[in-house]
Amino acid sequence: MKKIKLMFAALILITNISHAIPVETKWNIIGKVIDSQTEENLPYVTVTLNLTSDSSMVKGSISDDDGNFEIEKVTKGDYYLKFSFIGFDDYYIKDMKFDKKNRIVDIGSISMSHSLALLSEVEISGEASSISNSIDKQVLNIDKNLTAQGGTAVDALKMSPSIQVDPEGKVKLRGSTKFTVLINGKPTTMSADEVLRQTPANNISDIEIITNPSVKYSAEGGAGIININLKRGVNSGLNGMLNATIGTKDKYSGDFNLNLNREKISLSLGIDWRDWNTTAKHNYFETLDKGDTILNASMLQDRLFNENNLAVRFGMDYNPNKKNNISYSFHSGYTSVEGDIKAKTSGITIPADEGNYKFNTYYFLQKPTFYTNNLAYTRQLNDKGSSLSFNAYYSYIDYYLNTFQVQSVADKDFIINDLHPYKQDIVNDNYSNDFRIDADYTIPLSEKTKFETGLSMHTYNRFLDVTYAQFNYDVNNWVNHPDYTNKYDFDEKIYAGYANVNTSFWGINASIGIRTEFMDRLLKRADESSRYEYEKWDFFPAFSLSKTLAVNQSIKLAMSNRTNRPDEYMMNPFPEFEDDYFYGEGNPYLIPEIVRNVELGHQIAFDKFSLSSSLFYRQTTDKIEQRLWIAEDEKIHTSFHNDCNDRTLGLEFMANLNAISWWNLVASGSLYHYTIEGKVFEDPFKHQRVSYNMQLVNSFKIGKTTSLQLIGYYSSPTARSQGELTEIYFMDAAVQQQFMDGKLSLNLQLKDVFQSMNYQLITNSENLNLVGDFNNESPVLILSLSYQISKYKKKTRDVETEFDM
Repeated sequence: MKKIKLMFAALILITNISHAIPVETKWNIIGKVIDSQTEENLPYVTVTLNLTSDSSMVKGSISDDDGNFEIEKVTKGDYYLKFSFIGFDDYYIKDMKFDKKNRIVDIGSISMSHSLALLSEVEISGEASSISNSIDKQVLNIDKNLTAQGGTAVDALKMSPSIQVDPEGKVKLRGSTKFTVLINGKPTTMSADEVLRQTPANNISDIEIITNPSVKYSAEGGAGIININLKRGVNSGLNGMLNATIGTKDKYSGDFNLNLNREKISLSLGIDWRDWNTTAKHNYFETLDKGDTILNASMLQDRLFNENNLAVRFGMDYNPNKKNNISYSFHSGYTSVEGDIKAKTSGITIPADEGNYKFNTYYFLQKPTFYTNNLAYTRQLNDKGSSLSFNAYYSYIDYYLNTFQVQSVADKDFIINDLHPYKQDIVNDNYSNDFRIDADYTIPLSEKTKFETGLSMHTYNRFLDVTYAQFNYDVNNWVNHPDYTNKYDFDEKIYAGYANVNTSFWGINASIGIRTEFMDRLLKRADESSRYEYEKWDFFPAFSLSKTLAVNQSIKLAMSNRTNRPDEYMMNPFPEFEDDYFYGEGNPYLIPEIVRNVELGHQIAFDKFSLSSSLFYRQTTDKIEQRLWIAEDEKIHTSFHNDCNDRTLGLEFMANLNAISWWNLVASGSLYHYTIEGKVFEDPFKHQRVSYNMQLVNSFKIGKTTSLQLIGYYSSPTARSQGELTEIYFMDAAVQQQFMDGKLSLNLQLKDVFQSMNYQLITNSENLNLVGDFNNESPVLILSLSYQISKYKKKTRDVETEFDM
């Protein structure tokens, strides 16, 4: 019989249990499968029991989320076991022994090795896949993503069919920017965009994308969770990795990680640095119909941005005994983002206007300094699976933002002839405190049922101190503008509890739970002259049902309710001028979005081919959208509102083909129908569009030490409440050469090979048409060097770490 390889299976959150007491002439075979490289439990591994005589399969099983597997009711015979998982070498156990006195055959822990593990005694035979799609989550293997080396988590995420990344580096999960980012299963002090932009891809082991998380996790992030698992040393003793990167037009980065592992304690230290310049041309074209006249205006921008980051990470895991675990992590650093923008603006009124021309210079500085602490304790209460865990998290961030503008009158050739240019200086000096504490309790109720419950408290405070100054030539000094200078306090408290049951019946694995969160929010002016209070109690149910149809096929149905809460910048009611044409302000009356997700997934795998697909539906009520209009001052005003709802019905697929030992192809894409409807200034609207994206990832193995990767991506136009985003497409290429038995690797990549990653953002209202034309720097050539101080590989297990969804 053809041997079957399965890379995914139904979600199983309960530990391995037997379903029936075997009769006297039959045995149950049990064991556990782990990843020899990361030491983590390895789920969704195909385990087959085969006859030695003709290799025909007798029975099969799949490892669960904890890596456990069981093959039931086996009669005595001459068998061997085969363990298969895409991207890993097959593992065999021969000469199975059956003891008449013990009807349970426990083979213990099995360590499976990655297909391309660079061991001197092993012949390299194929290219492991850069992405795997299991029944409950998508996993991106960053080491196999050559086009991400030397980049950040944003570059690594481009591999996923669920992720869309625009040329500005803005990440969307199934079309939504509202998701939660975790690092090693823990929260972070920075926003999702900042975390993804600042985490070096070379430091990442893998990224998990979970679209329907358990109620155990915060309901924040309507589209789901992106969990970044950082690399950890697994050898006893000292080991680590050193990386350096250089790119065209002044792009530099470097990082190193050191790990020390002993029998009971594991220590890690990492430092990463990045000095990265990017250039772009952004052009805006406005047509404003005033009835009797028409204004045509344009703004042509040359943009230069520099991002400079320096951060240090420290982690510790301590296991005094088998029942207790203590872990601590610390992350601190700073980021400096400087922008220098030169803009040429012009405006012509039809009929009969000679026009006006201005030359603007903008300087932008964003400089946050931060630190985070995370302390966790877990105790195994007994040998039956009961456990109690506590987690405490605190972060502080000091945020300094400065925007400086000089606006000069010019002629039509943009030669400045202004002795008193307009100058403005906006400083936002603010800080935040973020504290969270969680307590979780797990107890088995029976062999097939496990109950989980927990409590959580989250307090967040940010103080904003905004100074808006204009240069006054009469006094020859800067003068604060009283209408825009302000101080605000933002306080948000969230109290939560959850209950969840994991069980199995009729061959179906089920997880059913509910989470409740009470939010108490206060936005107030420092002098107490304005207060905006809001309270809300929400319930967030979730369930998942999964079933293995065959050894190589499984299905899952999942539902979850989640939320997206507005941040303090969306809510600050004080206006902020951006330039001579744009003017933005917040809305203190915003309320949280409620998001409902439903997903039906199917997985099937064969020896050299696998296919996964998901049909999903997402509905958002009280959706937060940015509104745009022309005011009496003829400036473009922007604010936020909750006046619309949206719906997304989509189909997502991923096909993985390993037809030849030296070639791997991953083809993925999504097709979805998007509807957004609501009101803009009491005028109803409804926009619909069918959108899709496609991606091809070709990975080639050229000899034993050379790899080549080509990625092609296309995203069709997408609808917005007041317009659309045009299509985006690009191609990336990378080649990697390894030396010194794989300890040293050199990676050369070319991003946006054909300079095609440009797009337009079109906005339409009753009397306004605005087109933003965005052309970013491309192509970009990047060279990366990586050196392993010791290999991230181990044959036995010391420390167990996991993010178990």
